[in-house]
Amino acid sequence: MKKTLRIVSLIMLIVAVVFVVCALSAPNLGQAFYIGSFRFGAAQWRFCYAVYAMVMLGLFLASFFVKKGKKA
Repeated sequence: MKKTLRIVSLIMLIVAVVFVVCALSAPNLGQAFYIGSFRFGAAQWRFCYAVYAMVMLGLFLASFFVKKGKKA
């Protein structure tokens, strides 16, 4: 079970890295849109992508600290 969890979390991390690389290289990253009076531009997108990548990295690292569970 633990090995499967690590493999799945590694795949998720790889997909996240590929997604962030593709998203940051998109030509429309600099376009802004507004949510009410809040401007959501390139800097905010970069922040969201960085948070996403860090969460995926954290989940991958957390898979190393999972204790072996009992089989039902």
